[in-house]
Amino acid sequence: MLVLVVEDDQDYAEIIAHTLRRDSHDVVLVNSCSAAWRFIQQKPPALAVLDIVLPDGSGLDMAQTLRHSLPTLPIMFLSSLDRPADVTAGFNSGGDDYIVKPFHPSVLLARVRAVARRSGRPGVVERPASTAVEAMGIRLEPGNQAAYFHGVNLNLSRLECEIMGQLMLYPRKALSHAFLSEAVWGYRNMNDATLLKNHVCSIRRKLRHAGVEVELIRTVQHVGYSFVAI
Repeated sequence: MLVLVVEDDQDYAEIIAHTLRRDSHDVVLVNSCSAAWRFIQQKPPALAVLDIVLPDGSGLDMAQTLRHSLPTLPIMFLSSLDRPADVTAGFNSGGDDYIVKPFHPSVLLARVRAVARRSGRPGVVERPASTAVEAMGIRLEPGNQAAYFHGVNLNLSRLECEIMGQLMLYPRKALSHAFLSEAVWGYRNMNDATLLKNHVCSIRRKLRHAGVEVELIRTVQHVGYSFVAI
């Protein structure tokens, strides 16, 4: 898989490249937004790994543009910015995952594989398309990565669709943070409960905006979340 790494810290760039190449990925290293755009115009990558603070721009802005020009391209952030607001901004800009520096190489590989698996990229096993799920006026179409409330598109992100899909498959059951993390990201990591919470908050906000008046996703204290279908 061709991976474009946009990282201006040479030490981190070498660690990332070495880790991914050992896993049989082709890696292109660039240290600026402008260099990244020049490469993308010649050959779009299968995965983009972006730092946020770059010499000539922001990885967040680059992700937003990539999400419009290459909507199916998986995007990962690798950044030393570790506040919840920073992580949330990464996902809101179009990122599929966010890793805080410093990181362990095995974690990087696991998350690259998970992102690639979700997107059906070459070299990984693609998930079979699931049938549509309907409840409480909501229709979730996993194959199209779309969700609707009485025909109105909820505009859920890919990750939000996967989270919603897992919850709707098990109505009235409390799904733990670990279960949802493994189902959506491809690995168990209780430290990602904050990321999961941010996505659930976003789903709830979009449901309310679409006119859903009841709280369909309920928080189960010390466990996780449940979808309440009446």
